[in-house]
Amino acid sequence: MLKRTVTAVLLIALLIGLFALSYFVDHGNIFLDLFIWILLTGAIREMYFCMQEAGFKLFRLPLALFLLTSYPVMYLMEHFMHQGYLGLAIAFGASVLAALIVFTFADPERNTPKDLFATVFVMVYPGLLISLAWMLVQRFSAVYAIPFAIFLPVGADTFAYWFGSMIGGKKLCPSISPKKTVAGFCGGLFGGMLVAVIMFLLFEQFLLFPEAGYIPFTDAAWKSALIYLAIGLVGAVAGQLGDLAASRIKRALGIKDFGKIFPGHGGIMDRFDSIMAGILVLLVSFSAIYGAQGIIGF
Repeated sequence: MLKRTVTAVLLIALLIGLFALSYFVDHGNIFLDLFIWILLTGAIREMYFCMQEAGFKLFRLPLALFLLTSYPVMYLMEHFMHQGYLGLAIAFGASVLAALIVFTFADPERNTPKDLFATVFVMVYPGLLISLAWMLVQRFSAVYAIPFAIFLPVGADTFAYWFGSMIGGKKLCPSISPKKTVAGFCGGLFGGMLVAVIMFLLFEQFLLFPEAGYIPFTDAAWKSALIYLAIGLVGAVAGQLGDLAASRIKRALGIKDFGKIFPGHGGIMDRFDSIMAGILVLLVSFSAIYGAQGIIGF
């Protein structure tokens, strides 16, 4: 418990420092972009070794190509053409093509289709899902969007744990995650909506961060509050599904944790499995609210 607490406090302190740099320093978002790239690299590395231990032979060249090209191609396409998603698609497509070339010509007698599919799978999970965080930074206020993407699923996970521990009851998916309960799932929904309400109060109702570049969802506070509650509900469901999906992958690979980089918490993938789902939910939500081009940010 002490290890988990100390690790959690250090991670929160690091995130607060990054958000402060984005808020107070010109072009401070570059630090967040670098942090996302480090997380992406670490997550792909964890998945690579977990897959290797499970008997898959992943192709290193395509994975390295994706890591090296995803951010610069996305940034250039977004900066000059406002087509960051297309930039990510180009980097992903080039990496998949590289995987096909490796599969076809590099040691064709040993490379199998399952190795090819496993390589592409890692490019998507966690590759593309974490890469979408760059789009939150590029198109929306990073000081607002990234904390929302992190604390929404974290709040859902925390309340799911509390409700599940206190109430117990019927198991949710015993074959995938024996400890999760229906009560915990309901608690997660409450936790997600609570975080959404807190974000609404901080950024829209009380305007505590006027320089963050945030623009209200609607012209009526009650309408915005309802949208926030909906985002909190959907984000909580997505986050818990993301957690279950990660548990299912770990069971299929025969491992307990993806890594050990965070003492008491496991690896990057163990901490960010539900956050990846939160990133996707917020990107879709913000694009629907503000328009596909994004209208808040610096």
